[in-house]
Amino acid sequence: MNAPAPDRRASDAFPPDGRGSETRTPGRYASGRYASEGHGAEGYVSERVDYVDPRDRVVAQGGRASGPPAGLLRRYAATVCTDHAGRVLLYRRTASAPAYPDHYDVLVGGAVRSGEEYRAAALRELREELGWEQAPGLTEAYRLRVDDPHGACFLTVHRWVADRAPRPDPGEIAWCGFVAPLAVLTGGYTPLVPAGAEAVRRLFPG
Repeated sequence: MNAPAPDRRASDAFPPDGRGSETRTPGRYASGRYASEGHGAEGYVSERVDYVDPRDRVVAQGGRASGPPAGLLRRYAATVCTDHAGRVLLYRRTASAPAYPDHYDVLVGGAVRSGEEYRAAALRELREELGWEQAPGLTEAYRLRVDDPHGACFLTVHRWVADRAPRPDPGEIAWCGFVAPLAVLTGGYTPLVPAGAEAVRRLFPG
């Protein structure tokens, strides 16, 4: 992995990085796990999620591990967090992550559970992965269909300006810190999850 040199890292990184419905796009959200839900294999197997039709209407529920019925899609919610200086929260996934291990990403999120709305799922993921109990001002930025070799889903991306430091779950996040979006766009952090790269291009076009 081509990790950035320590002196290029954001000074307020947590913890220190010890190793110095619109267009369709590929991504990891339809794969086995977006982050790993932070609940272990047992939680993943027992988790129930909604399945939707191509118009994003809930038509069925089922166990997440079993996958959607033919013709239906999963739903995922994620958030791109920034600070008041306009820097984006970047994190590195753990080496044991079931999807995209050791990759950088800006999307914090996971599967929408049965009965949840996208926003509620996004808030839950912020709490579970980064310790933010509340996220006042959280807004939806865009929603798209993501096609993936493992299946298809609808992904809703939110934005939030963080008002306090994160408390990352070490089981999910190996490192995180606020960095300039340009550093992400120009390849300063690799490898980068494709859907996260797409989010940076969409939300920080300048």
